[in-house]
Amino acid sequence: ACTATNHPILEQYATPVFTDIQLLTANMDPNDIENRITERTKAIICFHWGGYPCDIDKIHTIARRHNLTVIEDATDALGATYKSNPVGSLSKFTSFSFQAIQKITTGEGGMICMLDKDDCEAARRRRWFGIDRVKRVPKIAGYYDFDVWETGYGYHMTNIAATIGLAHLDDLPIILRRRNEIVVMYRESLKAVPGVTLFKSQPDRTSGNQLFTLHVEQRDNFCRMMHSKNVEVSVVHARNDQYTVFGGLRSDLPILDQFASSYISLPLHNRLSDEEVEYVIRCIADGW
Repeated sequence: ACTATNHPILEQYATPVFTDIQLLTANMDPNDIENRITERTKAIICFHWGGYPCDIDKIHTIARRHNLTVIEDATDALGATYKSNPVGSLSKFTSFSFQAIQKITTGEGGMICMLDKDDCEAARRRRWFGIDRVKRVPKIAGYYDFDVWETGYGYHMTNIAATIGLAHLDDLPIILRRRNEIVVMYRESLKAVPGVTLFKSQPDRTSGNQLFTLHVEQRDNFCRMMHSKNVEVSVVHARNDQYTVFGGLRSDLPILDQFASSYISLPLHNRLSDEEVEYVIRCIADGW
């Protein structure tokens, strides 16, 4: 996951506890969650790697059993679905990113979706210094009659940023469709290439296709070869537990250890042409 997933935990003076992942999705492994739960656990935060939804039903079942809140980090998952439901409509809290590299951008910022009306009203207050801008009453002298009973922040989006985001909305179906076309090309052409292992795809969910990640043997050699042919490849996100601020490298995440040595993401953008995608495929098929 991105470090942005875990910094808010530290801001609440809490401690992030990492679960192991699924090798062929990079998502949280539900089978490992209960191994990490203690009496101090407050929530389960799941990150949808590259926009591919986690096993939400299994995560919700565990959360209900332990009376925990589920928070989805859907940074990459705008446009994704799980069992025909859009990501953002499934858990109590779901966050999305509109950072510059996302499918829809406002330059920076994002949005949060909530299922509960009271949570939504609280979020609206806290994004503007605790002020309820809906219920405040204007006075004839030019000020508003209202009370502030909780702390808040300057987390509101500017009108300029919102305008940029709104202008992108009409393009979202086109962006999603093109990204899916590229993913289909990659999957069909690379499934039999020696040294390549594709991530799994399940019929009950669709990806937001922010990333196309796979496993390759001899990753350093692969990256050198691709860069020599002017194809940019990247791990994009590094394991967060390695960073000092999050407590340092864990020794109890064996699948993550295996994953970290072989994963890589290929170019994926809605403005890539078929010819460019085919060139990437040829470079890989020629070996490294």
